[in-house]
Amino acid sequence: MNPQYRGAVFSAALGVVFLGIGGFLATSTDVSCGDGGKQMQPGDQCVTIAKDGTRTVETYDEALSSQRTTGGLTGGVIGLVFVGLAGQQIVAGRRRERESAAAAQATRELLAIPMPPEAQAPAAAPPPTVPTDAVQAAYSAQLGGYVRSMQPGKRSAMLVYLGLVALVAIFLFALVAGQGGTTMLVFGAFALVFVGVFVAVLVRSPLVSKKARLLGFHLFAHGFVQATAAGMQAYRWDQIITIYQSIIRQQVYGATTNTNYAYQLEFADGRSLRLNNFSADMRELGPILQEQVARVQVPRAMRYLHGGRSIPFGAYTVNAGGVTNGGRSAPWTDIAGVKIENGGLRLCRPGGKTILGGRKVRDIPNFLTFVTLVDAHAGQPQPAPSPTHG
Repeated sequence: MNPQYRGAVFSAALGVVFLGIGGFLATSTDVSCGDGGKQMQPGDQCVTIAKDGTRTVETYDEALSSQRTTGGLTGGVIGLVFVGLAGQQIVAGRRRERESAAAAQATRELLAIPMPPEAQAPAAAPPPTVPTDAVQAAYSAQLGGYVRSMQPGKRSAMLVYLGLVALVAIFLFALVAGQGGTTMLVFGAFALVFVGVFVAVLVRSPLVSKKARLLGFHLFAHGFVQATAAGMQAYRWDQIITIYQSIIRQQVYGATTNTNYAYQLEFADGRSLRLNNFSADMRELGPILQEQVARVQVPRAMRYLHGGRSIPFGAYTVNAGGVTNGGRSAPWTDIAGVKIENGGLRLCRPGGKTILGGRKVRDIPNFLTFVTLVDAHAGQPQPAPSPTHG
């Protein structure tokens, strides 16, 4: 599933939950006197005395009206914010699908360009620690000599986010626990659901599961084998059509506390692969994936461009004369290079000023291929037009 659609589902679910909470609070008849006070009944009065001695009297009807207004508005506003966010993510997901399809079509064409055979390094035999079925899968896919193996990772953005949501649910339940009645039951049910989901993900993660720790990756010269619960899956570098990367660094007071990695790969045979911190140490595996994709694609992309074709990379399109973005274009002479900062990418003029607008790295398919092509052509004069014969 498209990452934006996953986010849309999660946001929509939270929106429904908060709208439900708002609706419940807007119609509830359970009213308590003060924080953790006794349940009020029609005709009761609630008397509270502040630290400064101020005495406040509130009738049942006044307390009920205040609770319904505050709870309904708060839940409704938060719910609508999440529903609106889900809508934005759906729009972004559709745009990503269109851009990914265009990039995939061009990549399929350029991968069909024949290239001289590469010099082959001496094939290395896998060590005994590599499972036999992984070696057989690599042999069947003609992945060449063994390079290295990588164990699965132990951290995941999903686990962090679920943990935070569970903590929020527990906190909200603690706030209303003293009120008793239906309110406590509803918030208790929400807390139980979110805590249960968090525990379910945790026990299946490599942090806890011995079975999960047996999974991982075995890298070879021409691809890799992923050990999954369903068996060994072999993939070739020259069959990767698109690769997207997202790297999010979480900081507290300027210090990075955690980095979440997500990679989405699409293959020529229709398979797809989504990798994150659970999959492996993506600080190492991620750059390897990008480098191998660029190694295969860039030489063919050079021939493809010089043959008069264009290659789309998300919002950008590269051709022999320069780069375009929507209705704007810039020749190579106006482009000095690429600058990457805080997860964003921008093309720069010779003086350092941005040209053609910036984009998030996560929205650029085959990101390293794009950067390599730009660096190779930046500052070059436009190619002379081909001579015509009458």
